[in-house]
Amino acid sequence: MKIRRTIVSLLGGAVLVTALAAPVAAAPAATASRSASAPAAPAPAGSVLALLEKDGTAFDRDWYDYDILEAAARTVLGAKPGSRVGALTVPDANITVFAPNDRAFQVLVASLTGTWQSTEEGVVSSLVSALGVNAVDTIEQVLLYHVIGGKVDFATARSLSGTPVPTVLGPTITPRFVPWLNTLVLRDQDPNAADPWVVNSKRDIPVGANSIVHGIALVLRPADL
Repeated sequence: MKIRRTIVSLLGGAVLVTALAAPVAAAPAATASRSASAPAAPAPAGSVLALLEKDGTAFDRDWYDYDILEAAARTVLGAKPGSRVGALTVPDANITVFAPNDRAFQVLVASLTGTWQSTEEGVVSSLVSALGVNAVDTIEQVLLYHVIGGKVDFATARSLSGTPVPTVLGPTITPRFVPWLNTLVLRDQDPNAADPWVVNSKRDIPVGANSIVHGIALVLRPADL
């Protein structure tokens, strides 16, 4: 299997670059200038990160899994091992994660750059370039904005409709139940962008005994982007 390694490095104050690994065999010319590292160890069983890696650790053509989210978490933890994003690797964590799929990140990058990327690699590279030298810190904040302390299933979140809920990052999200869609729209901190919503087929995904994941369309924004 083609293993993806996401490596971040600062180059003398220039933009932050994400390196996407090639197969173990010789790298194609397009990736010859990229850095390489050994594949990361599998996430601990029963952790949110292990769930995100369940379908493998390769970028692919499936826009409705979580390859980019998993790569973002790996990137942050590689650069900042003490980050609170590490909760995603803890089997006994007591958290709720709203997980944007790969399409959500594709839409985010298009809104930030005006360019529609046709591959997951292109989405990641464009996102990091758009965020510049503070990319790791910004990605970390975005990830933490998708995490709520405690296990909140869909029924509980529905009961909180209209109530601002603090995230691990700090700023709130406000779930709003939409009866005719039978789902939750999540109001974030960017008033000018469409709000994400919970994908009905991806809600209430259990992780270990204490955590839960809800797949969402679009990326929650912790600030007006």
